[in-house]
This record gives sequence, C-alpha cells and structure tokens, in this order.
Amino acid sequence: MKQELFSKSVIVFTVLTLLIGAIIIISDGYCHTHYGAVGIIGSYRFLADIMFVFLGVSSFGKEFQYRTINMIRVSKLSGIEVLVRKWVDFILLAFISASFLLAELAIYKYGYYHVEVNLEVYAKHIYLDFAVYAAFIYVLSTLVVLVLKNTLTSFLTVYFGVRALSYLCVYLYSFGHIMSKIMENVPFIFMEGVFVSGRSFSVHHLLVLLIWSIVLLSLLPLVYRKRAFV
Repeated sequence: MKQELFSKSVIVFTVLTLLIGAIIIISDGYCHTHYGAVGIIGSYRFLADIMFVFLGVSSFGKEFQYRTINMIRVSKLSGIEVLVRKWVDFILLAFISASFLLAELAIYKYGYYHVEVNLEVYAKHIYLDFAVYAAFIYVLSTLVVLVLKNTLTSFLTVYFGVRALSYLCVYLYSFGHIMSKIMENVPFIFMEGVFVSGRSFSVHHLLVLLIWSIVLLSLLPLVYRKRAFV
C-alpha cells in the first residue's frame, strides 16, 4: 500500500496539482485576477484527471514492465483480492488528493479573506466526486492495461479514448428519444466534462459511475486470469 501511495509519480503529480492551485491563489491575491474558487477547483481537477489515468494504468503497467506480474500470479493472493486491494488504495489516493484541494480552498478563504467560499458544501461534493470518478477511472485503466500490457499505450488509449467516446456519445444522443435515454446512462457522455470543468456530479451521475465501476470490476478477474502474465 505504501508503494502505491508514496511512489515518485504520486509525489510529482501531487506537487504539480498543488502548484497550479497555489498559482491561482497568489494570482487572485496579488494580481487582482478573479479566477475564484471555481478556477482553483477546475485547474486542480484538470491535473488530477491526468494523474488518475496515469496512476491507474501504472498500477499494473509497472508490474508488466518489471515482470513482477508473474510473482503476483503465483502468490497466495487471488486475482480478485489483488484487484480490490489496488482499487481501494486508489480510492484512498483520491481522498488524499481531495483533501489537498480542500486545504488550498481553506487557504484561499482564510488567508485572502474570501468569505464567500463555503468549505462544507465544497467538501461534500469534492470527496464524493473524487472518490467515485477515481474508482471508475481505475477499473477502466486496469482493464485497458491488462489487455495492452504497456503503460504508455494504455495511458494514451484511456486518456484520449475517454474524450473520443464522449464526442461519440454526444453524437448518438441526438438519435431520438430512446437513444438519448440510453446515452444518459453511459458515463462517457458526462464524466470528463463535468469533472475537469470543476462542476459537481449529480446524484444520477454518481449512480451511473458507481454501477459501471462495479460491473467493470466484476469483469476484471476474468481478464486478469487470461492476461496477467508476461
């Protein structure tokens, strides 16, 4: 667990996300710009999105790269146990990342006297959004990396694939009432746009992401048995 949470990649991405938030805080405080809390959240989430995808594919990608996946296969841990442990670690990482964002919002509010920032409201949405979004990104990234067995290729596939699928879903959404109802229950139509823009997921969005995460997670052990070797 410590290896997952305190890897060099996690530290680098955490510093970058904190840095971009700090730049906006200082810019608002001393250069009289007006990005506000929404600007901090949006810029932070933009980098957090890249971080989640990269770390999601790296979780198993490095096992393939260093050929340690075979050692995991012959260990006492079952496939589902390995997958769930990594999934839980990833969600914990999302909570930590959300906490850093809230810390920056607290500095923005109390350090620069922006009393309009409601930390309680932000905390409720940010923790939920980060946890559910990260949970889905992890199972999607793991599915892709188990199939492709390469970190860079998997990262590019997931990162740009999600965006391509979002455009496809929007296009299909216009194909009548039935198709629009179907697309409303496909996470690709809303997940990236809502998360990166800094908006909060609706209850419907959260349920869709959770259901898809559970479905994909239930499929991962089968893919793991067939593909987790080098």
